[in-house]
Amino acid sequence: MKDSSRYLIGQLARQAGVGVDTVRYYERVGLMDAPVRTAADYRVYGPEALRRLRFIKKAQVLGFSLDEIRRIFNLRGSGRETCRCVVAMAESTLAETERKLVELQRFRDALTDNLRRWKRDAGRPAAAEFCALIESTVPGRAGPGSNP
Repeated sequence: MKDSSRYLIGQLARQAGVGVDTVRYYERVGLMDAPVRTAADYRVYGPEALRRLRFIKKAQVLGFSLDEIRRIFNLRGSGRETCRCVVAMAESTLAETERKLVELQRFRDALTDNLRRWKRDAGRPAAAEFCALIESTVPGRAGPGSNP
């Protein structure tokens, strides 16, 4: 397919920076609309599918789960009640982001201190201490509504 506004699944996935299986999964779970199919049963996507995939990927990087992303899509343009839901979700996301920033700041400070010591005391088994530092500092949750 030469037309840049239409994509086969592999082209779409490549443009969005995801795998083909990811696109299929998002279709199965309702995050992506079912695409038009060719006579040969190939999936054909338009520019909106690419925008949506990129949005999903960016939202995940920011720590949103797929369920939260689905809720955001469902809330889009639904009126006054939607605004209250979006504000509540944004407040929750802000609180989680602030918590993570505090934890990351603590980790950065501890890592800086340990790096100074490890450089000064060359030859020490820093790898084991590094693992212990990560286990003691990094939260058990990757982000709001964390996803694998």
